[in-house]
Amino acid sequence: MSVFATIVIANKNQAAAQALTSLDMFTSEFKGGFRKYWVSSGNFPQDYYDALADSGLVYDVFTDSTVKPKESLASLGITKVITEE
Repeated sequence: MSVFATIVIANKNQAAAQALTSLDMFTSEFKGGFRKYWVSSGNFPQDYYDALADSGLVYDVFTDSTVKPKESLASLGITKVITEE
């Protein structure tokens, strides 16, 4: 089973959140003012979602699948950091 969610992690918690889940998660960088956030959105395996929810590492979480992740993140006033590779 999985949970569709958009999960926002503060910069200081990125490594810990990845340790609970995967290094492939929380790789999208966002900024809000002077603060940096990391976001993952999609279907989280139930064990990953539960571990994050219980960890205290989550800055914010959106589980309403009728709202686009972009809209949820805009409601926080954060924007994606575009980096050239």
